[in-house]
Order: sequence, then C-alpha cells, then structure tokens
Amino acid sequence: MTGWDGFAERLAEQLAGLPAGAIVIVAETGVPGKARGARYAQFRQDPEALHAELSGDRHLEGAARAGGEGGRLIAAAGWSGPDPANAGNWSSDLPWPAPSAGYRRLASMVVTGLHAAFGIPGPESLAYTAWDGNDGNRPLDLPLLGLRRED
Repeated sequence: MTGWDGFAERLAEQLAGLPAGAIVIVAETGVPGKARGARYAQFRQDPEALHAELSGDRHLEGAARAGGEGGRLIAAAGWSGPDPANAGNWSSDLPWPAPSAGYRRLASMVVTGLHAAFGIPGPESLAYTAWDGNDGNRPLDLPLLGLRRED
C-alpha cells in the first residue's frame, strides 16, 4: 500500500517498536530556511509514554501555516494545543506500552495534520531523523517508515 494510507500503517508499526529514549522527527523536505518553513511531526519515547508533537503555526510563515480551517482539522483529529510549553506545537501523549490501535490512531492523527491540514501532497515529500537519547544519541534506522533518512 502506498500513499498516505500506507505511510500511516508503516508509521504505526515503526512507532510501536521504538526503544525508550528514541527521538524521531518526520519533516517535509526541500524547504528553504527549514527552521522557519518545514512542517513536521516529532516523537519522544519516554519510559511511560510516547510523546508526539505536530508543528504549530507559530514558527511557520504564510501558506505553510494550517490556518483556522487546518487548526480545526488538527483539533478534531485529537491533537491538544497548540501549547506554548511545547514551542507552540500541537501535542498528544500515548501511554506506553500501548495497544496497536493506539499507534494506528496516532499515525492517523499525524496524517491528518501533515496532509489534510498542512496540505503536504504525499509522504514522498517527507524525510526523517532519529536517534536514541539513552544511547549517546546513536542514530536510529527506521526502515519501516519507507522514508529517506536525513542526518
């Protein structure tokens, strides 16, 4: 399965296997001045929960923002925020370990945010960065995502 549905399935499976200490950022590629323009989802696997964030409009410019309608879609998908404590990002916590349905729901929330709210055309516009903060920031390979790794 390809496209966003396939990406959601692969993301759910990959998130379910993250070790404690893992940090993963899935971001759009090819954005000049990336710090001010890229839309992303990021995940931090703590011992008790998988913490997820979706970029908020605070650090985005112009058409990159979700805006009012996009914000309504993100909130309806189940995201909390945007929260100043999370750099103005939307957030969600999934208790760990979680049933597979929890990971599928979170992956669906990510797709709603990146695709429906932000208008990213397809997962081929994404790349990932991942490392294990509990193991000296050792890079993590996440082949199930089906995305290019950026170091």
